[in-house]
Amino acid sequence: MIASRLARCFAVSALLVGASFAGAAPASATGTDGACPEVGGVTVVVDFGDLGPQPLVRCAPGTPANGIAALQEAGIDVAGSQKYGLAVACRINGKPGPDVESCAGMPSATAYWSYWHASAGGTWQSSQEGAQTAKPAPGGFEGWAFARPKSANDLPSPPRVPPARQASSPSSAPADQGSSFPWGVVIGAVVIVVVGGAGIVVARRRRAQ
Repeated sequence: MIASRLARCFAVSALLVGASFAGAAPASATGTDGACPEVGGVTVVVDFGDLGPQPLVRCAPGTPANGIAALQEAGIDVAGSQKYGLAVACRINGKPGPDVESCAGMPSATAYWSYWHASAGGTWQSSQEGAQTAKPAPGGFEGWAFARPKSANDLPSPPRVPPARQASSPSSAPADQGSSFPWGVVIGAVVIVVVGGAGIVVARRRRAQ
C-alpha cells in the first residue's frame, strides 16, 4: 500500500513539473488520423476509458517540443486546470465534462488523465515527468488514458490501444490489362510489311524509268 501511495504521489508530482500556463490550448489542424508512418512524426493515442468515445489515434508530424505540443499538433484539444494551467492536462477533447471534473485545481485522485510513452511495437511506460517537459521520441508513441480507480491507492492502467503501427496492406494484384493477344507483335509485323511493300513499289518505278 505504501508503494502504491508513493507511485500516485510521484505521478501527481510529475504532472506539476514545468511552467504553468492558464486556460485551454487550441488544437492544431496539422494532425492526421491513424499512426504515423515509420519515417517520422509522433503517434498520439487517447483512451477515454469509461467516458464513452472510442480510443483516438492520430499522428503529430515532425518533432513536437513536448507532450502537450504532441497533443495539439495531432489535432487534439487539451485544456489545463485554472490553477496549474497545462502543467495538468485536465480535459482532452472536452473530456471529462464538468460533471466529473471542475478543472479548478488538481484533478481528483479517482478521475484523471494518466500519461504514457512507448516505442513502436514496445510496451506502454508511465511517464516520469510532466507532459510540458517530456520530450516525445521521434517515431515513438504518446499515450493518454483516463483513469478512474476505485481509490487513490490504485495505479492507473495504460491505454488499451497497443503502441503499434498497422501492418501495411499487401499490394493489390495488377489491374486487368485486357486480352493477352499479342497486338504489339501483329502491329509491328503489319508496319514492316507496309514499309517493305512501299520500298518494292518505289524500286519498280525507278527501273521502269
